[in-house]
Amino acid sequence: MKNRYFRSSLIVTTFLTASLFATAQNTATPLPANYIHVSAPMAQRLTVATKQKHPEIVKLGLHATPPSASDNAIIGSDAQAKVGKKSSDKDMKKVAEAKPQAERIEKDGIYDLFLPLSDAKGRDIGQGFVVMEVPFKNADSPEQALKIGEGIRNEIQRQIPSRDALYKQ
Repeated sequence: MKNRYFRSSLIVTTFLTASLFATAQNTATPLPANYIHVSAPMAQRLTVATKQKHPEIVKLGLHATPPSASDNAIIGSDAQAKVGKKSSDKDMKKVAEAKPQAERIEKDGIYDLFLPLSDAKGRDIGQGFVVMEVPFKNADSPEQALKIGEGIRNEIQRQIPSRDALYKQ
């Protein structure tokens, strides 16, 4: 009986220790090199809600440089795991051009859109932009895809009172 009790206690203790160790490991894991810490609750809610309202697009991501950060990153995405991923060099070149762009991606059957983004009053939100994908079945041309994207981008913009608001509850 003692042996059985000891074995059960040992198993429970081992399990609890392993669970605590795994939890500690998960919380201490550093971010990958191409990610930064981002906490932008309003941006995330806005992105998810907008994507849900627009079945004509496949992906939606909101990028900006968070306050006190030096890197531009995804601050809102319909794919939660992408939040914090640094913006690509290709996207940052588009930021410098500051104009909407549509790239036809044959292998994926989509138009990959890039659209500069500001707040509701036209103010900078930290080199902000949105990216989204419009399937060919929903747009016959890059121009038509951009028209869809601009409508969605404008809808998002109208709901951003300020840069700081994106990072608040």
